[in-house]
Amino acid sequence: MSFRLGYLAAFVALSSGAQESDTSEIEKITVTGTNQNRYVIESTKSLTGFPVDFLDLPRVVNIIPEQVILDQKITDLSEALRNSPGISLGDGFGGTNDDFLIRGFRRNTVYRNGFRRETNFKTNLSNLEYMQVVRGPASITYGQVEPGGLVDVVTKKPLVESRISGEARFGSYDDRFFLLDISQPISEKAGVRVVASTQDAESFRDFTDISRDTISISGVIDITDATSLDLSYEYRDESRPLDRGTITVPTADGREVINELLDIPLSRRFGEAFEVFESEFNFAEATLSHELNGDWALKVSGAIESSSANDLQARPLAAAIFDADGAITEDGFIIFDNPGDIATILGLATTTAIFDDPSDQVFLIRRTDGSQEQDVDVFYANALVTGEVELGNTNHRLAFGADYRDGETTRYFVNTDFTNGVSGTIGGDGALFNVSNPIYGNLDDSLSIEGATLLTSIEKNSGLFINDYMEITDNLNILVGVRYDSFEVDGESAENIEESQLSPQLAANYNLTGNASVFVSYSTAFEPNTTVNVLTGENVAFSPEESEQYEIGFKAEFFDGNLQASAAIYDIQKSNVLSTDDNDLPILIEGQSSQGGEISISGQPADGMNVIAGYAYVDAEIGTGDNSSNRPRNVAESTFNLWASYEVQGGKFEGLGLGSGLFYVGDRYGNDSNTYKLDGYTVVDLSAWYTVNIPGLGASDTLRFQLALKNILDEEYYSASGGDLRISLGTPRTAFASVSFDF
Repeated sequence: MSFRLGYLAAFVALSSGAQESDTSEIEKITVTGTNQNRYVIESTKSLTGFPVDFLDLPRVVNIIPEQVILDQKITDLSEALRNSPGISLGDGFGGTNDDFLIRGFRRNTVYRNGFRRETNFKTNLSNLEYMQVVRGPASITYGQVEPGGLVDVVTKKPLVESRISGEARFGSYDDRFFLLDISQPISEKAGVRVVASTQDAESFRDFTDISRDTISISGVIDITDATSLDLSYEYRDESRPLDRGTITVPTADGREVINELLDIPLSRRFGEAFEVFESEFNFAEATLSHELNGDWALKVSGAIESSSANDLQARPLAAAIFDADGAITEDGFIIFDNPGDIATILGLATTTAIFDDPSDQVFLIRRTDGSQEQDVDVFYANALVTGEVELGNTNHRLAFGADYRDGETTRYFVNTDFTNGVSGTIGGDGALFNVSNPIYGNLDDSLSIEGATLLTSIEKNSGLFINDYMEITDNLNILVGVRYDSFEVDGESAENIEESQLSPQLAANYNLTGNASVFVSYSTAFEPNTTVNVLTGENVAFSPEESEQYEIGFKAEFFDGNLQASAAIYDIQKSNVLSTDDNDLPILIEGQSSQGGEISISGQPADGMNVIAGYAYVDAEIGTGDNSSNRPRNVAESTFNLWASYEVQGGKFEGLGLGSGLFYVGDRYGNDSNTYKLDGYTVVDLSAWYTVNIPGLGASDTLRFQLALKNILDEEYYSASGGDLRISLGTPRTAFASVSFDF
């Protein structure tokens, strides 16, 4: 709960001068158990620039508060997104980045307090107040985005009272996590908050070690009754394995995952112990807010993002398949009578051979490569003016915004030659990798940037927008908005490109009753198309993508507004779609469409009870090219999520809570050519906690003991495909135990 949002009444009194503020006058309520208000976010301003209540907003935004993260013992953004329907996962650069698809379209980034982060490093959940999943194009206020939607993480701010909280968590595979969260008012008009966490963990996968340290500092100063300044800074230092998962091989019936054909344990990696992604991340932001008068307000924000990263990969080029008596040794060397035989043997193995017998041998042709000394520096600036005017009988809520983004990325991309099964002692490039009897250590475990080319990409974006939310009658509201975007991409290794675009939106909302409404909307999106060729490391620029969405929806509130429900159907058309081929190389598809429907329910139908549920159907289709009419990879037609919890509100069991979740993802194709599928899967989780009140220790005086079991049915599944040689493996059954305090 933030400094101003959580205690709005206290600060309204302060700024109006109606009475003298004194923290001792704020009523203090002692609760044994969870404060139920921590589940409720009543309004959002993500699509308009000003707050709009749930029933009055003519779009769908799913909000996942911090308390859900705590109750489900969520450790990763991908887990949190299971609570929002219609989201499928991507492989996330070997599990090092946040990667997902909304309404059939892959994310472009994760937003932080409205800023479009340049990096996709794993999101820091320890500093999360809540996250919002905006569905459909949101270019008006967010700028250049994917048409399927976006995820915006809202970070913690100082509280009005002194508070210290923390957590110690221990889990399967030596997962250890510690958190400390301290908030302290400095005076009646200023406060500071520090959130620090550290994690060290292994995994069900071999030679895996995750190390992560974070610290977040935020402050708020009420300079005058009308002016305030918010400051925040976040630092992360992280090291985690770059794990490509498992592979597929061609068979007579199409490609299949090798684990389904051979006895390969889930723990086995086809990479190397040296594969690691190391990153440091800095993000500092400042926001100055000023009330111009009773109707108008100004907000100016600036931010700086600075990060560095290095990665080492054992990259597979292809799978080579040999018969049981094939001309190859168990440790991966080609058997030949003269050098002229090598090309023939390799050619047959990599282009025509299929896996058609359980005795077949499967080897990988690999190399070491990676980005070295990658540095990202980005400057952001936003300005927003909001207010209300009365024109005739119509009230207009207006937002005028401008934003600017200037970023530079530099790095070296270094690689060795691909192995060819010939010993280096006679001029070859090393042994192939036997997936059934792996021998590690045959690849270079380091890379030198000496003589390498520094790859540089410079991107500048600017935008202007206006939103007009017109309250036509007591029941009818209309939202009209337009945005102008301009961007430029430049650099030594990227094609220079300049583009500009107008993006309109139009929506209407009609309140059927006091607790139900319907809406229709039309919205557009626009985004530059730049990416990286993974084999050469060069930045590549394509023509920008354009998209539009038509949507019809229904919303309702039940149980005195404590339970919210929404349903929507949509049609999205997108041109100039950036995708990748089966070798993970960038390609441009002329068009992609997505039609579907979603149902979401969240809230508290009874005291102590919390429910989050949703279902989505996504009919996504590639529009042109060799894969025309196919479904894009990693997009599930159907997803379903249900989480329900109950915490006893009185009696001798007060503070005891139980929760259970069921998360279903339907089958997905592993590539755009739709030659193989990843089967659908269902994950079931359980969680139990007990909160004990200990008077005299602080503001809340509570200890909370919790046990969480994830994937209790030990479902074996593949969560995503990054290409034919990069299939992510789902996590098996795990357990977490934690103790947390709030004083």
